[in-house]
Amino acid sequence: MMKAPKFWYKKSILSLLLSPFGWIYGVMVWCRLKKSQPKLGVPVLCVGNLTLGGSGKTPVVIGLVQALKQQGHVPHILTRGYGGKGWQSVQVDLKKHTADDVGDEPILLASYAPTWVGGNRYASGQRAIKAGATILVMDDGLQNPSLYQDIKIGVFDGSIPMNNICTFPAGPLRENFSKGLKRLDIMVLLNFEEQPIWADSDRCVIGQTVTDQQPEFSSYIAFAGIGYPDKFFNFLDKMRFNVIERLSFPDHHVYTCQEIEVLLEKAKIQQAQLITTEKDLVKFPKNVKKNIQPLKIRLELDWTEIVNKALKKN
Repeated sequence: MMKAPKFWYKKSILSLLLSPFGWIYGVMVWCRLKKSQPKLGVPVLCVGNLTLGGSGKTPVVIGLVQALKQQGHVPHILTRGYGGKGWQSVQVDLKKHTADDVGDEPILLASYAPTWVGGNRYASGQRAIKAGATILVMDDGLQNPSLYQDIKIGVFDGSIPMNNICTFPAGPLRENFSKGLKRLDIMVLLNFEEQPIWADSDRCVIGQTVTDQQPEFSSYIAFAGIGYPDKFFNFLDKMRFNVIERLSFPDHHVYTCQEIEVLLEKAKIQQAQLITTEKDLVKFPKNVKKNIQPLKIRLELDWTEIVNKALKKN
């Protein structure tokens, strides 16, 4: 997968030139969403975003399933599994599957709740219900019409620039911004200094990204293959990690043996500790993981409020 181009996060001539293609793409998405969507027998909560990657939906999915469990529900997660082997519908088995098999995010999610991978979310949902799910959480898929979503939760991160509100490929949006906002039942706002003017207070839940980790080493080499790597690097700076080198890779990047060797050699030469995201770390061999520190983040968010808003609307 390609890296997000820099012009996606600022106004530019290139974005203006590509805007007709963005308009066409937006119309195609809107037409697709008008299709009839099949329903399942249990509530479906979809956690997604209006932009291409980087907003923090995976931590929201994790926090949401944990909150649902605490209230006595049996949540299962439905995900497409980017980068996997294209399963029709399969439950992730952490004893058998790797990130190469099912994708990086499903491996991470499966440690919190039963997780089903497949392009057909309806088929995955049927199998999840047969396996005991009382509620389903879709990881991504706000623009996916294959399954009716009872509650649509959009995640937004204030640490990611929103100066360009054009639709792909002219900008980072997956669909028209104003139309997308109207479709949302809940807006999760992360790391905003103040509530943006486009956010509806009645639908908003506000939170922050935090970590309990403290710097243990004098210097770090940070690397990440996520939608917006600068978000990860800036957070490390905010938490006072002394990052001496930053390495960006495309979203869902699969690290080659040569790249792994380069990372380890850099750390050795510069006498620095490698640090990355939890999502990136699942793609490394076990014998390499001991040399890489994952940054474990959590969201300070009122999960009870989200669950109550979701189930009340449903």
